[in-house]
Amino acid sequence: MFRTALISMLLTSTALADTWTVDDDGKADFDNIQAAIDAASDGDMIFVYPGTYTSTADEVVNMLGKAVTLRSLYPNNPDVVAATIIDGEGVRRGIVCDSDETSKTIIEGFTITNGYAKNGGGMWNDYSSPTLNGCTFSSNHAVFGGGMSNDNNSSTLTDCT
Repeated sequence: MFRTALISMLLTSTALADTWTVDDDGKADFDNIQAAIDAASDGDMIFVYPGTYTSTADEVVNMLGKAVTLRSLYPNNPDVVAATIIDGEGVRRGIVCDSDETSKTIIEGFTITNGYAKNGGGMWNDYSSPTLNGCTFSSNHAVFGGGMSNDNNSSTLTDCT
């Protein structure tokens, strides 16, 4: 019911965009964030249910230069942000933007934790300028920029800790 209402509401404001859902319990379009990004096109919205999201790649999430909105279900609710986790498990980066992402690449309402990389354990932005809202970076480690490393970009962060 919720998914149907959510999709109906969003279709009225983004007529040509698709809406994707991600739930680590498998009750959505995808069970991992990267698969949703892989399927998405510019302008799409990806809604992520609370859960812990990991990967076996070098990063949990690679935005692939796409102008998509990636957000938790309720990015203004601190309990939902705390429960919607991108976890690098101490061996990989949380998020990477290195394909010319612009301000139209929007990431909202996640806890990015346990990231590890040489540059940007939590997030690395290289020649990219994504917009982040309401994200929490914690317990990330790197030689340069444990929480986030920004190289050659103009990223926008609002209400992030």
